[in-house]
Order: sequence, then C-alpha cells, then structure tokens
Amino acid sequence: MFQRIQTLYMTGSIVACITLFFFPLANYSHGLQGTYVLSITGMKYMIDPPVVINFWLTFPMIFLVISSIILVGIAMFLYKKREIQLWLVNITFLLHVILILLIFFYYINHFEKQISTLPSYKFGVFVPLASLVCLIIASRAIRKDEALVKSSERLR
Repeated sequence: MFQRIQTLYMTGSIVACITLFFFPLANYSHGLQGTYVLSITGMKYMIDPPVVINFWLTFPMIFLVISSIILVGIAMFLYKKREIQLWLVNITFLLHVILILLIFFYYINHFEKQISTLPSYKFGVFVPLASLVCLIIASRAIRKDEALVKSSERLR
C-alpha cells in the first residue's frame, strides 16, 4: 500500500538524493585565479566555460547515491514484505553514512589540501543528512507497522 507513512519518508529520501545532482557541495575561492566548485559529479573550475577537472575522482559518491535511490525505490514496492523492506532501508542507511563520511573526511579535505583554500559549504552538503533523517524515520515507521501486524496476529 502506497498510502503508508514510511512510503512518504522513503520518497523524501529519494528526492533528497536526486537533488544532490543539482546542488554543489562546497566552493573553494582561490583569489584572482577563480573559484572551484565541488559537486557530486566532479570538481569544476569556474572560468568561461567551466572545466570539469576530474569526474572519476568523485565516482564513488555518484555510485553511492544511485545505489541508494535504487534500493529505496525497490523498498517502496516491497510493502507486503516488511522484513525485506526494513533490511533494504537499513542498508541504504549504511550507504548514506558512508557517503557522509566520504564527503566530510575525504573529499572536502582532499580538495582543501590540493587547492590550499578553505571550503565554503553549500546546500548540497546538508542534503545527505536530510535523506539520512528520512531513512531513520522510515525505518521506525516500518518497525512500528511490523509490531502492529504481529500484535494483531496474536489476537486471532
């Protein structure tokens, strides 16, 4: 049933993951030389025209986000199998934790050392955190739904 509340939370997580492709994670202003923009699709040097520096360096982030979208999408359609749905949501939760750790402890620091400039965080940094919160709430709702079904089976 798509009218359950956990489906709404999982949809929020999918929307948040999709918005990662449209918003930058951080900006690195390098004085008169220009600005570097780190997004999930790569690092761009903002001159006229913008130059993508390295796509393959940020490929693990893209892989984690796309796999999260696919897993949550599959979990939305497994509403009759709540144990599998909960398992998929928990795996996606783990993928988001890995994504957040990669962003903050690897990519931001790596480009900070490479460009030797402090980053200016943008909206895209906070989007995985919002998606993580949606996944936590969806997991709680699935557990609550499963407990309700088990309690109704005891009454029969």
